[in-house]
Order: sequence, then C-alpha cells, then structure tokens
Amino acid sequence: MKARKGVHTYERVWLQDGALPDPQSYDIVIPLLGIQGSGKSTLINTLTNGIAQLAIGHDIDPCTQAVQAVPVAHPGSPTHRIVFLDTPGLDSTTSPDSEILERIAAWLKKSYQDGMKLAGVIYLCEISQTRDLSAARKNLDHFEKLCGDRGTKNVILVTTKWSSPPSDFEMKRETDLRAPAHWGHLVRRGFRMRRLEDASSDCAWSLIHFSLADAFTFDTQKIKDDLAGMRESLKKRDRQLITTLEELLLSQNNMALELKRDEGLSDVLWNQLVANDRRLRDTLRQIGTKVSISQKVKAFFKFF
Repeated sequence: MKARKGVHTYERVWLQDGALPDPQSYDIVIPLLGIQGSGKSTLINTLTNGIAQLAIGHDIDPCTQAVQAVPVAHPGSPTHRIVFLDTPGLDSTTSPDSEILERIAAWLKKSYQDGMKLAGVIYLCEISQTRDLSAARKNLDHFEKLCGDRGTKNVILVTTKWSSPPSDFEMKRETDLRAPAHWGHLVRRGFRMRRLEDASSDCAWSLIHFSLADAFTFDTQKIKDDLAGMRESLKKRDRQLITTLEELLLSQNNMALELKRDEGLSDVLWNQLVANDRRLRDTLRQIGTKVSISQKVKAFFKFF
C-alpha cells in the first residue's frame, strides 16, 4: 500500500491495520514482537484456548501481515481485558523491519489516545533459530526511537520452542544470547530474559503475569528527588498529598509483586490493583493543580 501524498506515515499504516472496534479505558495492551515463526500467533492462540484461531505459518510466507488486536478477559478476572497485539514477523520477505515497527508504533499511539495502558513488550525468539541473534537489539533500539522510553520501559525477551529436556545446543544458544554482542546489551538496560518452556496455558499465563505486574510497578528511587522538591513547593496544608502518593506507590508495588507470585490471579486482587492505580493518578493530578510537575515525573508515570 503506497502512501497518499500529504499523509503522515503513522496515519497511512494505521489505515491498513486492524483497529480495536471497542477500546475501553484501562484495557491493558501487550504487543508481541519477533521474527517470523518465533511463536507470536501460537502464544496468543494458547492464551485464548484457541478461540483467536490465528493462522500459524510454517514456511517462508508470513501468515500475519497486519497488526491485529486480540482482546482477552483474564481467566481469573473476567471483568478486565488484556489486549494482545499480534504483529507481522520481523526479518520477513514482504516488508522491511522499519515499516513494521512504524505500524506497531502507530497502533500504540492510537491506543494511548483511547486511554489504553501499555504493560510492556514481549519479544519472542525461537531458541533453535540460526538467524541473526542481534536482530532483537537492532529492532528494539529502533522501536525505542519511534515510541520513546515508554515503548521499551518493560521488555521481556522470551525464548520459545524448547525441547524437554533442553538440548545442549539450546543451552549453548541461550548462553550466546546473553553475550554483549546480542542480548547482553539489552539485559544491562533492564530487559529480562525468560523461557517459554512448553506450550501449556499455565506457562503462557505465567509469562503474562510478569508483563502485567511490570505495568503497575514503579521504582520510586528514580524520582525521589523530584517528589522531595514537589513537597517543598507545596503549601504546608497540601504536603499530605505527597505522603498519600508515596503510600499509594508502596501499595502498588506490593500488589504487583503479589501478582507475579500468584498463579491464579483473583478478581479481587486485579480490582484492587486497578483501583489503586486510579487513585495514584488522581492524586498526582491534584498535585499538578497546585505545583508544577516535572517532565521526568510525567514520563515516569506515563502521562502523555
């Protein structure tokens, strides 16, 4: 599809991909990236118990050619939706990686406008694949340029299609991936590596729990000085707002850690987490009516 004259690339690529017809506030978005055949569509089919019925490719022709949103109610918390984003395979024969990443970034930009929340990015790589191991580094660096830090704040690098038990070749490949020339650079930046050891629903949802917990976890040490500065700038009677914010952040982190540990996420825990996140952001908005909030703090909380 060629760009129409005068149409920005983001607008052009948005038109050719699948919009979510009923975006809801507090939908949680998890994009799945990876080269063709890494298991993105397979993972979504597993998470939906096959309801999504996404086509699976086994040859050089990619099955996923559009950015496709798949909304799913968590099996333990049906009142809230997670939107998995199936994406065209990188390193494909049909489109350059830069164009595919721009299309994903465009979809996410629209999701922000609709009030949806990005949990993080899951980048999949088949453990036995022999193609360029540095592809993830190059693609995620480019994706960060398109989306900024908000797009790559929480990234999980996932190896798929493991044997049982793992073969010596697979173990060596995992070691190779951790090398500085490949994923080591990304791991030092805070990206995490995980195995998707089997094709079970339990294994798939355990991975998703980590990504969901990341969406609600905040390292307050990064903005400690900014919070102290805001406290000093507030009138004495309003300084309790900073204390309230800090208490909400502590509760948020504790619940997020519980989410990582909980194999069967309860509706009660999820509702508490979302409600706490709303109170946190409402408190920050109240502070913003009384004192200037730094761009660092706005970015930290993903205010756009």
